[in-house]
Amino acid sequence: MSGQAPRQPVAPKVSIVLVSYGGRTMLNRCLRLVAEHTRVPHEVIVVDSGSEDGTDRWVGDHLRGGRGHVLGRNVGFGAGSNFGALDARAPYLCFLNADVEVGPYWLEPLVDTLDREERVAAVAPVLRGEDGEVQEFGSVVGADGWCRAWGDGAPLGADDTLFAHDVDYASAACLLVRRRTFNQVAGFATEYDTAYFEDVDLAFALRAAGFAVRVDPRSEVMHQRHGSSGSDTARELMELNHSTFLRRWGAGLAGRPALPARDKLPHRFYAARDVLVDERILVVDDRVPNADRGSGDPRTQRLLESLIAPNRRVTFLARDWQRATEYAPALLAKGVEVVWRHDNPFQVLRERAGLYDVVIVMRPHNWQWIAEAVEQNQPQAVLVYDSESLFHRRCEQFAAEETNPRRRAELEREAVRQRKVEEDAFRWSHVGVCVTEEEAEWARRIAPDSEILVAGYPVEVPALVPGVEGRAGLAFFGGFMGGAGSPNELAVLELADGVLPDLVAAHPDLRLSIVGADPTKAVRALASDRIEIVGRVPNPGWWLAKYRVQVVPMRFGAGVKLKFLDSMAAGLPFVTTPVGAEGLRLGALAKHLVAQSPVEFVERVGALLSDDALWTDVQQELLTIAGTWFSHRAFDGEVDEILAACGVAPQR
Repeated sequence: MSGQAPRQPVAPKVSIVLVSYGGRTMLNRCLRLVAEHTRVPHEVIVVDSGSEDGTDRWVGDHLRGGRGHVLGRNVGFGAGSNFGALDARAPYLCFLNADVEVGPYWLEPLVDTLDREERVAAVAPVLRGEDGEVQEFGSVVGADGWCRAWGDGAPLGADDTLFAHDVDYASAACLLVRRRTFNQVAGFATEYDTAYFEDVDLAFALRAAGFAVRVDPRSEVMHQRHGSSGSDTARELMELNHSTFLRRWGAGLAGRPALPARDKLPHRFYAARDVLVDERILVVDDRVPNADRGSGDPRTQRLLESLIAPNRRVTFLARDWQRATEYAPALLAKGVEVVWRHDNPFQVLRERAGLYDVVIVMRPHNWQWIAEAVEQNQPQAVLVYDSESLFHRRCEQFAAEETNPRRRAELEREAVRQRKVEEDAFRWSHVGVCVTEEEAEWARRIAPDSEILVAGYPVEVPALVPGVEGRAGLAFFGGFMGGAGSPNELAVLELADGVLPDLVAAHPDLRLSIVGADPTKAVRALASDRIEIVGRVPNPGWWLAKYRVQVVPMRFGAGVKLKFLDSMAAGLPFVTTPVGAEGLRLGALAKHLVAQSPVEFVERVGALLSDDALWTDVQQELLTIAGTWFSHRAFDGEVDEILAACGVAPQR
C-alpha cells in the first residue's frame, strides 16, 4: 500500500524520525523497507519540511501506520528532526534519511549497543553506497573543522577497517540516539541552514555532556549520497554551515591535528582518528584468534578482550589471513581493530608511525618477523614480549627421545637456535610475559633487565557443572593445527596404542572420543567401533561434560596446556604426564592425575572410572583450582599488572 509504515506498537522501543523535503518516491521506498525489515518495536514519525512537489500532501493524506506532520516551510533537517522528536514516545530516537535503504537486522545491533553501554549516547551503522563501497563509518574532524569519513571508498569485504569504536561524529543519515540525552543537550542546534553539520554539532554536544558517539559494524544500510539534495547544493550548504560550526566549537579544535590526504601522510590521519583515546596498544600474533581451535588462540582472544577499555584503542595485527574472515567479525564488533590485509609489517607500522604506546608481540617467530619494524616505526612504545610457552623446550624434549643420531643432532641444533631467539626476545622487551612461574624464573635469569610477569590461561567455570551421574567414556580434547608429528597427535597415538588396550581389558565397554579441530590423517585413521573422531565442536564445555575421564599421555610440550583448564572448568577429571601437568597447580591431586608410564595411566584412569567418591572429590578440587587461579577475573588482574608495568593505568 502506498505510504505503508508498520503498525504502531503500544510501547515502542525506537521512534524512527524522517524529515522529508520532496522526493516522495524515495520516501515511500524508505518507509516500505523499514516496514519490511524492522523487528524492534517501533513507531514512525514523518515530518515534511515544506515540500513543493506534493510530498507534503502525500504525507498528510496517505501515510499509513505512522504519524505525519506537515510544516508550512522548509525549516531544515535539524529543526524538522527536533519537531519529530517532540512527538516521540520511545526511549531511543532513530533519525533516518529518506535516501537510506535498510535491510534485515539493521536496527537490532544499534539498539543492543545502547542497551549495553550507558556511556554511549548515539550509535550509527556502516553507510554503504549503491556499489557496495563504504561511504562512511564515522568521521574524523580536523583542526580546521572539516570532516573526513572513515573507511570512505573501502570495497565490499574490506571489513578490517570496520570495528566498533567511538568517533568524532557519525552521520545522522542513520543515527540511533537516547531520547533523554538528546533532550538534555537541546537536540540539534538550529543555527545551521537547512542541512549539514547539525549531526557533527550534536556529536560534539553529546561528548561535552560526558557521552560517546559510536559506530557498530554489525549494522549496515545503503545510502544514496546527497540523495535528498543535489551535490552542488550540498557543497554550498557545507561551506555555509562549516562557518557556523567553527563559531560554536572552533576553540576546542585547536589541539587537533590537520587532516592530510590519507594516502600521503597516513600516520597523521591515524593520529587524528585516535584523538579521542588516551592509550593505543598493538598486539601481534600468528593469525586472527581461532578461539575454538586451540594452539594458544583462546588465550590471545581473551587477552584482546581484557585490553578493551573506553579510552583505549586496541589493534590486532595478524601475520597471515588464515580464517580471518570467519573469526575477525566477533573481535571487530567488540571494538578491536583487526588488521590482516597487508603486504608486510613494515608497511602497516610505517603508516602508523609513532602511534602506539604499547606493542605486545606474541611467540618467538612473530618477534623475529616484526621486531625490526617495531623498532624503526614505534620507537616510543613500551615493548612487551609474550612467550605463550617456551618453544625451545619442546624441541629439547623431542631431541632427548630421538634414537637416530643424525636426527637428534638436528633437533639439538634447532633447540639451540630457538632458545637463542627466545633469549633475544625477552632481552629486547621492557616487559616479558610467561604463562607459568617456572618459565618466568627462567626468563628472569636470562633477561634480568626486563620485568618478567605471569599471565596464564583463563577459563570460565559455569554455575552448574554435572556430577558423575550420566557421564561415560574417555575423552581426548585438543586441536591438531600443528599437523603431523605435533604433540597432540603423538599423544593420541600413544593413548590408542599404549594405554587404551589395557584399559579396555579391565573395562570392556569403554569408548574413547577424540574431540578437537583439524584431526590429522593419522588421527582420523584411528576411527573404529571403540574410537570416535568427533573433530571440531562449537561448545567444548558441553562435550567435555559428557565424559568420565580425559586421558592425555603427552610427552612433549611447554607451558600450560589449555585442554586441561577446559577440562577443569567442565568438571572433567584427567590423567596426564608431568609434562601435561606443568603449571596446573595440582598440588596433592597429582597423585591421582599424573602418570609416568602406561601402567600408571591404567591405574589412575581405572580408579577414576570405578570409584565415584574419588571422582567427585577430584572434580571438586579441580573446579576450585580453576575458579581460584585460572578464572577470567584472575587473568584480568594479571593483564592489569602487565599494563601497570607499561605505565598504563588499569580501568577495571
